[in-house]
Amino acid sequence: MKFEILSASNVEHYITYLKKAMALDSDLMWAEQVDEAGIRARLNDPFYQNTPSILAFDGDQVVGRIEYHFYGCLQDGYRMAYVDWVYVLLEYRHKGIAQQLFKEFEKDCRRNRIDQYYLIRATNPNADRFYHSFENAELDDEPILRKTVKE
Repeated sequence: MKFEILSASNVEHYITYLKKAMALDSDLMWAEQVDEAGIRARLNDPFYQNTPSILAFDGDQVVGRIEYHFYGCLQDGYRMAYVDWVYVLLEYRHKGIAQQLFKEFEKDCRRNRIDQYYLIRATNPNADRFYHSFENAELDDEPILRKTVKE
């Protein structure tokens, strides 16, 4: 298994992976289709430069990814990360790939002196089992406010 940051050099492998993920687990995906042109364009959009994705490769096939972003609080200097998405293709689950993706992500957190990371986790039985395996982590049920700004 190798891990790479999503870039122009591996974006086609990423798109193939997304299409497969959408076909297998469309009910878990936020999008209804893979926006290939949009993905390629966002790789060069300055807004998305602080939103890396680490891709897990089996040979030349992407089988999983974790996407995240860093941010901080000017007032107290606290540095945080939010995990936007983690997903492993069905046939590759329960092989430690998601755990490895988190390890790679945590390396990046340490390089960037991140104090804490969080995510809004799924609560299905597989996700619960996975997240309960984390050491030194808290699992909370937090109230969340969401508001759509763009119409």
